[in-house]
Amino acid sequence: MSALFQTTFALAAVLLVIWGCAYLLRKLQMGRGIPSNLIQLKAISSLGPREKVALIEVSGQLILVGVAAGQVNHIATLQKTPDKDGTQGETSTPEPFNAKSWLETYLRKNNAK
Repeated sequence: MSALFQTTFALAAVLLVIWGCAYLLRKLQMGRGIPSNLIQLKAISSLGPREKVALIEVSGQLILVGVAAGQVNHIATLQKTPDKDGTQGETSTPEPFNAKSWLETYLRKNNAK
């Protein structure tokens, strides 16, 4: 056998093993009942060429995040308000987001450390 054939065969075998492990891992995770949709994207809005605001739901809790180049920042956690029929419906913020007070609180917490 030539060296080229041996190298190609070894590479194919390694890729096949990696693919098989990934396939088994995916099947095992589904078998344990782990939900694949723990995080759901509810809405997204573009603010500029690289800035977006996204509303995501994590374990039934709504979180508003800002997404920019290379970073994701928590903006607010939203409460679900019950509909007239008692089910969870639209969202509302408990109070308007005040950037100045948030920044003052953030700086106070970080200066205390």
